[in-house]
Amino acid sequence: MTWSADPAGAIGVVAEGWEGVRGAELLRARLPKEDVLVVADQAFAPYAKRRPDQVTQRVHDLASGLLDEGAKALLLAAGFGSFEARPAFEGISVRGLECGLRVALEEAKGRPVVAIFSSSEVKTMVLAKAIRALRGGGSVTLIERRADPVQDLLTRVRASAPEVAVLLLLTPSAYADADEIRAVAGEVTVIDALEAAADFLVHDIRRHRLLAHHGERTGRITAFATRGGTTGITREPLSTASSAALQRRI
Repeated sequence: MTWSADPAGAIGVVAEGWEGVRGAELLRARLPKEDVLVVADQAFAPYAKRRPDQVTQRVHDLASGLLDEGAKALLLAAGFGSFEARPAFEGISVRGLECGLRVALEEAKGRPVVAIFSSSEVKTMVLAKAIRALRGGGSVTLIERRADPVQDLLTRVRASAPEVAVLLLLTPSAYADADEIRAVAGEVTVIDALEAAADFLVHDIRRHRLLAHHGERTGRITAFATRGGTTGITREPLSTASSAALQRRI
């Protein structure tokens, strides 16, 4: 099916949990006059515990639902949705955490990159395939985000890649600590994959002339969480569009 993007529509965000509202806040910071519509699939999360075919269908259905409500572009805020269950819609820009890989490799200019991720958010094999497709000769080391403090994480990073030039926070368990990691990373460049995805999507919206509002109007974030079982998708509105309104699942 081919979709037609209407500039008057909202920007859609698909996520498993709290990262969806964070993505919406990043978009609003860049395009303050745009509306953002978020669906956080808490009823089906974590996706890692579901069959891949179920998750692929689920992400497609959630994204299609946003498009049915008039969304003009889509942000995928979580790892599984970005790499393993990515929907494609003709006529609609869809950006996910793979944008962080592109930015990190371009920034590194052939120097070592370390990507921090969780295998519960994207399978290592799938991620390695994506890196091979993009790296263009660059060196990328994958390191799992554990429950250890940020300083211990940086110690593991430097032990695995002493010459690391760019640190990529690739999945929610990593970019949740973006501010703290940047504060202790020293001369290492830190890339937040969700910020990169938001930047790419904003570029797409501008390039395709899909900006909606030009007056004094301030855009709104409308956020929903899913509820119920595994059959069908039902939603309930969140009382406030903030990270605190979603149960964090990482």
